[in-house]
Amino acid sequence: MNNLEKLRNENPLIVCYTNDVVKNFTANGLLSIGASPAMSEAPEEAKDFYQVASGLLINIGTLTHNNEADLIKIGKIANQIGTPIVFDPVAVGASQYRKDFCKNFLNEVKVAVIKGNASEILTLIDNNTTMKGTDGDSSLNAIDIAKKAYQKYQTAIVITGKEDIVVQDDKVTKLSNGSPMSAKITGAGCLLGGIIASFLFRNQHPQQETLVEAVSFYNIAGEVAEEADHAKGPGSFLSELLDQLYLLNYQTYKKFVSKEEVE
Repeated sequence: MNNLEKLRNENPLIVCYTNDVVKNFTANGLLSIGASPAMSEAPEEAKDFYQVASGLLINIGTLTHNNEADLIKIGKIANQIGTPIVFDPVAVGASQYRKDFCKNFLNEVKVAVIKGNASEILTLIDNNTTMKGTDGDSSLNAIDIAKKAYQKYQTAIVITGKEDIVVQDDKVTKLSNGSPMSAKITGAGCLLGGIIASFLFRNQHPQQETLVEAVSFYNIAGEVAEEADHAKGPGSFLSELLDQLYLLNYQTYKKFVSKEEVE
């Protein structure tokens, strides 16, 4: 049984502490792929949820002084129980406040995967980096950044962009699937964090190929959605993406996946 079939058979509980802008889309996307999402933010119930959750997404998109302590607290609870964390440092380079929080969080909490665009991941290894909101910089060397981030944090790194980079166990894979329409809807990258968490199955050290499958499955769904006859713009693409997450099978994944091992 492949990971996609396993996901759809087990309907893993994926807890998302994610930003306010994307909660509905993230929940619908995870339901479409076959996971069972819970948008839980209360540390008081974290222990109960994480006992059965297969993965936890922590996304700092709407970080405030009111929730920063809770984010660290639930991260530590997940570590204690053994629930793997996907950490998404949204727009970390946009403010010193976000930089300081992410540095503190990653010092105190062990994560299984760090996912972000090249600018976000660069900020985690170079505090002088600046960003305009959530925008990435296409001129950056994503492979070099991913390698350095992996060496610093000793955890899987997923860099998203026109081409995606996955680093785990010192192996680097470049992925070339995806739709440019994803950049025209809010929350596409945030949903990917939840998709990755859905493929973890309580594994604190996911295999390289598992991460490649998670990212590529999502991106291939985007490609197929963009090509649909009625996908005329961002609104229809969004709904078609949810449909393709529901419909796409492993055979289609194997047919269209574009990946390359790089040095």
